[in-house]
Amino acid sequence: MSFKFPLAAVLRYRESIEQREYYALESTQQEIVRADTRIHQIEQDCAKATQDRAAELAKGTRAADVEAAYEYQNALELQLKAVRALLQELKMKWRQQLASYTEARRNRETLEKLREKQLEAYNREQAKREQSVMDDVFLARRGRGN
Repeated sequence: MSFKFPLAAVLRYRESIEQREYYALESTQQEIVRADTRIHQIEQDCAKATQDRAAELAKGTRAADVEAAYEYQNALELQLKAVRALLQELKMKWRQQLASYTEARRNRETLEKLREKQLEAYNREQAKREQSVMDDVFLARRGRGN
């Protein structure tokens, strides 16, 4: 008779929940990386726009071009502000997802530990039964020899 864990279905379910939470955590992490990359790109665009505007002003340029450069700079700054706000939301979402994943992992580990304890008890009982059979065989042989 082999070991059968009565809560095997629950353990598989908990494992699938943990995996789902892990994938959600990874997805959120990827969104954070994309937002962070976008922030760096916008910051570079802002720096380049500032340099370009300064170069145009040094050469002497039309007022309309300077105004357009300022509007572009303002648009970049608004975009930067929006992406930074999104990044903060994503970080909060990541922390919440991490808590969900940690709880799912803890639930799975609890069931796994229970399974391991039951398996150890089963193995000890099997060893006792085998020893009992071996003792009976030994005694039976010894008894025939007399």
